[in-house]
Parts: sequence; structure tokens; C-alpha cells
Amino acid sequence: MSSPGISRNANSAARLAAVQALYEIEVAGSDAEEVLRTYKDTRWPSFLAELASELAEADAEIPNLPPPDRRVLRAVVRGVQEHSDSLDSAIMAHLEGAAPAFEQLETLAKAILRAAAFELMHAHQTPTGAIVSDYVAIANAFFTENQPRLVHAIADALGRECRGEGAATAPQS
Repeated sequence: MSSPGISRNANSAARLAAVQALYEIEVAGSDAEEVLRTYKDTRWPSFLAELASELAEADAEIPNLPPPDRRVLRAVVRGVQEHSDSLDSAIMAHLEGAAPAFEQLETLAKAILRAAAFELMHAHQTPTGAIVSDYVAIANAFFTENQPRLVHAIADALGRECRGEGAATAPQS
């Protein structure tokens, strides 16, 4: 994992934490409410320690990320759980003709796309650009090349479709 280029604010940290929580729920079969209950005290500090260790070994700058905003974290995780079928359908509609197919995406890429789709479709008070920018930055932190571009393309398309506007952010890779 490379250094996250996400904004250093509680909402951005919550998006990163939500993606991690969704990944854990999917891969380990963890209970969403249990993950949410223990995130601030256990999982977030553990993530920061691991990130600091990895970045120190790479002689990279260690970001000072704030604790995630609990409301945003809960809303995204619970929202993805509640609306997973419609989120997956919306994502798949924008993947048609693109490779890879939704089923072939890595679990982490699916978590990023689902979280972005949820916010774009349901968190109308949050600016489209902030959502797209944060999830593309998260994709850049964990992936190289194609996945961040795919996240950007799908999130931008969903922003236009659901909100009638583009993300107004440049593609990041």
C-alpha cells in the first residue's frame, strides 16, 4: 500500500475506514455492527500503526490522519449493507463493455466502488467532487494503474447520473 493521498479531515478518514470495514465484512464474514463498534478503539489505531510502519520502511512521509467521523463511517457501512443489490446494479451498468466484469474485480475494489456509489446515490448533502476525489485517492493508495482510473470513471458517471453533475476532478492514477 502506498501513502494515502486522501484529505486529512474526519470525513475522508471515515471513507477510508468504511472501505476497510466493508472489506473486512466481505472477506472475514465479520458482523457489520461489531466492526463499527470496535473501529475507533481497535481497528483505526491498528491501521495507523501498520501504515506508519510501512511508510517508515519506504522512507515516505507518514500522514497525520484524524480519527474517522463516526457518523459518516456508520452511514456508509450501513448504507452499503442495506443497498448492496442496487449499488451493485448501478456499478455493473457502468462496467458494461469494460474489463474486468464486476465479478472479476478484487474485493477491495468492489468495496471502494460500493462506498462511492452509496454516497453518490444517497448522501446528497456531500459534494460530488469530495466523494469522487476521496474514493479515487483511496484506490490510488491501494492499487496502481487501472483500478484508480476505473473508480474515477464509474464514480464520475454515477455523479452525473444521480446528481446531474460531473465530479469536476481530474483523473488520478
